[in-house]
Amino acid sequence: MKWNYACPHCGATLNPHTKVILAARRGKRRGLILLSPQPGNYRSIIHESFPLAGGEMVEFSCPACGHALTSAAASRLAEILLVRPGQPPRRVEFSRVYGEHATFILDGENVVPYGDDAGVYERVNFFGC
Repeated sequence: MKWNYACPHCGATLNPHTKVILAARRGKRRGLILLSPQPGNYRSIIHESFPLAGGEMVEFSCPACGHALTSAAASRLAEILLVRPGQPPRRVEFSRVYGEHATFILDGENVVPYGDDAGVYERVNFFGC
């Protein structure tokens, strides 16, 4: 089944083809980042004009509406939606720290972690309770 992602603010599709496309900012530098839609796959495509070093915090935003994608649950995470036919949308939270491998899929009651660094976020209250 295809992994379809959308902006939680405007609903725009973020992966119109094979990669998730996000606008990114680091200080005054801006660029686009293409991410794998497969949870746990941390390969990315970044143009050489937007270099990032491990540990740098990246600000992600929707390339369609420009709204920031920073998670309300934790400022070190970004949030988008996973949309699958016949299912309610699920929140997907992932690390904004370049090189940190942590992704979480939330279905309203459960959190499914992916990545070697997911344990860094074990105390995050994703549901605001």
